[in-house]
Amino acid sequence: MSKFAVGNLFLFASMFCTTASHVLIKRLVDESGGEAPFEMLTGLLAADKIVRTFAAGGLLIAGFTLWIVCLSRLSLSYAYPVASTSVLLVAGFSIVILGETITPKMWAGTALIVIGVVLLSPSS
Repeated sequence: MSKFAVGNLFLFASMFCTTASHVLIKRLVDESGGEAPFEMLTGLLAADKIVRTFAAGGLLIAGFTLWIVCLSRLSLSYAYPVASTSVLLVAGFSIVILGETITPKMWAGTALIVIGVVLLSPSS
């Protein structure tokens, strides 16, 4: 497998881990119920949430580690625009896991981001 192909595998794994961690963190914050930052943090460390809080942190660390490995194989000018398309993953996970509603206006904004990424990405 080529360096480029392996780099892309690490890139997409990084995007998945990071997106999954953000969705899990959002779910945990919603469940913790506190408005003040200290209340939210103590809510995240409650006995019934501690395992999921550390899992979210682990996914975030894994995503960052995979990103570093990805950058050892791909140029930043290629990897960063591709990683920006994770907005599609976030929207999809938000619908399926969090039960959020994505309005047509939000989908249009997401599409514009993806189009912008495509236009800014290097041609080779």
